[in-house]
Amino acid sequence: MAVAEKTMNMDFSITWKPFFLDPRLPGGEGKDKLAHYKSKFGAERVAAMMPRMVQTFKEEGIDGYSISGNVGNTMDSHRLLEHALAVGGPAKQDALVEHLFDRYFLKGRALSSREVLLDAAAAAELDGAERLLDGDAYHEQVFEEVEKAYGAGVSGVPYFRIDGGGHGKELSGGQPPEAFLQIFRSLGVAPLTARTSTGAHGFASGGHVSIRGLAAKPEHNGKSGIVIGAQGERVQVRLSDGVELALRPANLEALDADVS
Repeated sequence: MAVAEKTMNMDFSITWKPFFLDPRLPGGEGKDKLAHYKSKFGAERVAAMMPRMVQTFKEEGIDGYSISGNVGNTMDSHRLLEHALAVGGPAKQDALVEHLFDRYFLKGRALSSREVLLDAAAAAELDGAERLLDGDAYHEQVFEEVEKAYGAGVSGVPYFRIDGGGHGKELSGGQPPEAFLQIFRSLGVAPLTARTSTGAHGFASGGHVSIRGLAAKPEHNGKSGIVIGAQGERVQVRLSDGVELALRPANLEALDADVS
């Protein structure tokens, strides 16, 4: 993304979607990760995977990857991520993901653990985490998103949808940077100066916005999108999942410094 931002005049907003690799995993402190992987993949395959995983993390500048520790059900972590997106937008959700990954991949802590989730939320300066975990908010939303992914043929993670996804704009598994750059080049985004020279009711075309205060469709509150034009007195916005909405300016907040 850094290359695309510098050489292609692109801006990015990342949204994380829920997915269950194994919904049968226990909650709480989970179960032994190594034993679980051996049962799932076989001891031989796990032994072959480990050196590659350690090397991959090192190549990304991350030392300390280990398969030790526990693994558990991720429902509550997904609910917490949906909460982060709703109250703080993509940036807050992305910050929480980083802290969750640190605890899981480097410290061997299960993401089903309440203690781990609250610790990560505190590190990300996310308010309301304890109240969320005490209730059942976002349960149905998480299930719906997971079922949507299953229905679309997604069978594993990571899975990437770029610019709403669709033909030629989706990638599965670990991919080299060139695979992403190829998609970015195919998008045919206009130069940044051209995109920001005109706006829709004060919001620059191509600018990133967050939705807030919707009464009729509250499920969209907290979601982010890109301004693609105007429709009468409303701003036309394309969400990260490809849905397009015509919204009042009062229901939008600019996420970057390109308000015209």
